Amino acid sequence: MKKSLIILSLTLLSLAAWAVPANPRPMEYVQPNGDTIVIRLVGDEHFHFTTTVDGVLIAKNDKGYYCYAKWQEIKEDGQTYRVAKPTCRKARNAAKRSKCEQRWIARQQAKAAKKQAKK
Repeated sequence: MKKSLIILSLTLLSLAAWAVPANPRPMEYVQPNGDTIVIRLVGDEHFHFTTTVDGVLIAKNDKGYYCYAKWQEIKEDGQTYRVAKPTCRKARNAAKRSKCEQRWIARQQAKAAKKQAKK
């Protein structure tokens, strides 16, 4: 009995060992149109998202492009989840962004900071 309890305890402890953080090293991704973007994975198997190297939130759209993203809250089964929803703007490396993209990103980050300060 004691032996089986020890085996069960070790088995349950080993299941927790599967929790692994995402690989933080930057990776190059080729967009469907041939452009390349350097991305970084953040999080673990329970909560994860993708950013550009300079920390701008991005998400893959249904056509396979990484696009700039916004956080969206989804309520399901009495719980609230945060999901990164892609916008229509395709993501680029910081050096290739237009002034318009830079302003848009700055506005989004300011809105997010303001929303976070209210909490």
